[in-house]
Amino acid sequence: MQASEEAARGARRERTIRLAVITSVASKLGTVLLQLLAMPLAVRVLGREEFGLYATVTSTLAVVHALEIGIGPALAHGLSETGASGDTAKRRRLASTAFMVVFAIAIFAFLAVGLVLANIPLTTLYGDRFAGTEASLRPALWLGVGLFALIFLLNLTDRMREGLLEVAYTNSWGAAGNVIAGLAVGIGIWYFPEVWFLVLAVFGTQCLMKFGNLVMLLRKHPELLPKPRLFDRGIAKSLLADGSAYSIAAMLVGIVEYHAAVWMVGKTYGPAESALYGVFVQLTVMQLGFVIMLTTPTWPAVAEALVRNDLAWARKSAKRLYLVGGSIALAAFGGMALLGPWAMEIWLGPSFKGLSHEMLACYGAYAAMHIWRHIGHALMLGTGQVQRMARIQALEMLVMLPVAWLTVHTGGIGMMLASMALVITCFTGWALPRAVWQRLRPAA
Repeated sequence: MQASEEAARGARRERTIRLAVITSVASKLGTVLLQLLAMPLAVRVLGREEFGLYATVTSTLAVVHALEIGIGPALAHGLSETGASGDTAKRRRLASTAFMVVFAIAIFAFLAVGLVLANIPLTTLYGDRFAGTEASLRPALWLGVGLFALIFLLNLTDRMREGLLEVAYTNSWGAAGNVIAGLAVGIGIWYFPEVWFLVLAVFGTQCLMKFGNLVMLLRKHPELLPKPRLFDRGIAKSLLADGSAYSIAAMLVGIVEYHAAVWMVGKTYGPAESALYGVFVQLTVMQLGFVIMLTTPTWPAVAEALVRNDLAWARKSAKRLYLVGGSIALAAFGGMALLGPWAMEIWLGPSFKGLSHEMLACYGAYAAMHIWRHIGHALMLGTGQVQRMARIQALEMLVMLPVAWLTVHTGGIGMMLASMALVITCFTGWALPRAVWQRLRPAA
């Protein structure tokens, strides 16, 4: 009987993963509309430097978003465990406590970023090359602060869906949102060719879709409705402990590899090169999305399997994830090295003509290692090794920041990207897979 129950639970996990992948493909088609069609149109209408301002806005505001990341996976892990144990009372306390914690952080983040924007000149933040762009940049930043604070809170819905093994719902809402955002950018940019409108079209649509997902979640699971009386200090401490560790790891990656790198490139070479690096960031996110559609439903399922002591299924899923994700990473490197210059010119237009194979090979190496590391992050979450992951990631970023600063000044963007790929290889590239297999190794 126990073997048949384990087989049934394993089959259910496989079904949820397959359904999540199918709906994620639909979501990625919407992303294609947004990234491959709408964004190049925005580049052509706004111009390379104006689009560079949009890249600056998104990289700045994503720091706010990064503060939430740790609480979300910790919540998803907790909900996955309550699903395995059947503890509905703890599920209620988890949802309410997480909402209160994230709401407080969202208010703090909004006030902190708003205080910086209100009191520090933009040329101080971004460099003298941004002088004269304040009229376009400042309204977009303020609008983005409000939208990101709202997305920050609504992202809890996505994490709850993960913990409940219902990622397919989130993907369906995301697919609709990407299509609507793509249409909003593609059509609206002709009538409102401003950076603030691009921010509104992309992130305002995200807010609407996430709110719709929240309404449907609470209709299906009314026990997740946040209630202040269910706030649990013990759960809050637990969420903040693992959450802070994961936030540090994820936030350091975002700050160093996305935001600090954009700032360093802009400070050294100006808005035009910021636009190029911004495109690399968008490409990285887009390529990583093909792996995320596998990791997002897999790691909570691995966590649930480990709670039920189904080690064989967890090990099989981890092997599959590394195999498929590693193949995507190799394809990302090969595609950029061989076809990158031709594809970039066709995709983004004449202003991005002349990029070398060497430059795009360096970017491809970085993108491949970024994908490989993400798989490690996901499986460290699933195997409950957040603290260990955070320590390894922190060490990697302490090395990467000065290396990136040195190489961007001595060798340009290409050399910086190659050095970042090398640092990832030397730290999380091998240490995280090793830790995952140690946890999934059968008992002697």
